Amino acid sequence: MKYLTREWYYGNKDICLDLEVDTKAEKLSEEYYKELYNAKLNAFLEEEKEVSEMDYEPETWEDIQIMDDEGNIISAREVMSEEEFEALRQQLLEEEQNQQDVEIEPYDEEASTNDFLEMHQDEIEELKENLPKEILDEVADIRVLALGVATEKVKDLVDKYSQECEMKFEKPFNEYNKHWYSIADKVPAHIKENYNFHDCAILKMTKCGNDIVFELDNSGGFTNINKIIYKDAEILENNFVDGCYWIYDEMYLCDKGYECHIAVDGENGYDYITLQASDVIFE
Repeated sequence: MKYLTREWYYGNKDICLDLEVDTKAEKLSEEYYKELYNAKLNAFLEEEKEVSEMDYEPETWEDIQIMDDEGNIISAREVMSEEEFEALRQQLLEEEQNQQDVEIEPYDEEASTNDFLEMHQDEIEELKENLPKEILDEVADIRVLALGVATEKVKDLVDKYSQECEMKFEKPFNEYNKHWYSIADKVPAHIKENYNFHDCAILKMTKCGNDIVFELDNSGGFTNINKIIYKDAEILENNFVDGCYWIYDEMYLCDKGYECHIAVDGENGYDYITLQASDVIFE
């Protein structure tokens, strides 16, 4: 990968806090923390109870939202034929039926209370790890911040830092998109229309003569393709593990035809598969 690298992936800071402002967060106060904690816990328990008592209404999937190459959310009908859309719809309906067959756990106040405490402790550790020291130094009680409350100054600092992190995350996508549009006219339609395997599991990667064949579990993705055949292929970098997930991809033109970079997530974390091929065929 030239843009969506390991360094970029592991260097991302996922800061997404919807903070409330309260002047009481200016000082360390055990009384205020306990009061806030109990209020947030009770709201969480009430929501958990409501969910456990909710009547499930199955989705009909008359419209399906997907992400296009530019990161925009669009209707699948805009880019799929009627046959492709119906195949995807039937797949989602089957998954929905499988979810309905899973019994909803009854409300358990003690278990939910423990879950809330564990999530709260995890959030504290994540904030300590992800926020820069100059912001943490302005926080009187990290526990209060983990419960979503801050002073106006801290909220402004966190919002600014969050925006910076988002821009840093998006920058490689924007740079790669510029590259993609520079070569898109030279890539045949059958590749452009079908090369979309985000969140598909790669079950097998095998050598068949001069070809490399990927067998996919597409149930988590947005495609009905379950086999990719890279023609006259050569592996340049192979970090495949059984069942790893296709996360991102990049494509380049080369003397052989196409150089395909695939970022996968598996038991070894974020890794790469890189290969060259004269063509890419889909089944």
